[in-house]
Amino acid sequence: MSEGFGLDWLRLREPHDLRARSRDLARQFGKAVRAHAGNEPAGIVDLGAGSGANFRALAPLISGDQHWRLVDHDRALLGHQAAEIAQWARGQGWHVTHGSNAVTISALESQWQAHRVELDLARDLPSLPLSAHGVTCAALLDLVSPEWLERLADRIAAARVPFLAAINVDGRRHWEPTHPEDTAVARAFAEHQHRDKGFGPALGPDAPAKTAALFRARRYRVTAAAGQWRLGAADPVMLAALVDGTAEAASETDPAQSSGRWRADRRATLADGMLRLGVGHVDILAEPDESPMTQG
Repeated sequence: MSEGFGLDWLRLREPHDLRARSRDLARQFGKAVRAHAGNEPAGIVDLGAGSGANFRALAPLISGDQHWRLVDHDRALLGHQAAEIAQWARGQGWHVTHGSNAVTISALESQWQAHRVELDLARDLPSLPLSAHGVTCAALLDLVSPEWLERLADRIAAARVPFLAAINVDGRRHWEPTHPEDTAVARAFAEHQHRDKGFGPALGPDAPAKTAALFRARRYRVTAAAGQWRLGAADPVMLAALVDGTAEAASETDPAQSSGRWRADRRATLADGMLRLGVGHVDILAEPDESPMTQG
């Protein structure tokens, strides 16, 4: 989700997200979308699309023609979206035409169209157009409230379409080497993850379990796949951003808990090329289950 996240950060994290994703679940989502679409172009709605990273990850794994609606309300990111997608597609050697609001890519004997949609998901979820064959999002659900997620699940279940939620944090963070203040900083950071991110008190690392429970209750088959960012000496910029962000979030949550020494020590370890970090994520795929046993 792009709420409060700049283009530089989204570019920085995209390759790490791509490695952490489950390609098996992505392909399974693509097959389910294609089954719903039949011979039509597959219609896919991407929530909190930002610069289009989720489109870039999924479109090559879905067969046939595709029509995407990339939904976000950050006008700055929406302004870059078409250019970011076009640059990526040209880098793959594909033919691209684009304007400010849409991109068309001729690739892999298929045509993919990506249209930007400006909409505030926190406020305007009821007006979200969901006439599609599948719905997806990435790095979004840990930012939303349980109530908002339940409303989204209701809308998707009413349409009986597959749903793929990628890159949901699950609370796993493992720093190496260890530090005496790791536990205190982690506790404060975890509390910050539950703060209001624009949708009400956020789910944070509870998002994967909550998502699975909501969709199972709505007669969906749910499959989860765990992955993680694995960061080390080759990722100094990403690690520096995460050290600073973690320290700032911990300090905001508990001003009495100074994370200054932790931050300085982590920065020193980073400068020495010794810092390592694993950040856990979970992908969730929910597919409508229309078998007789679930309809009783």
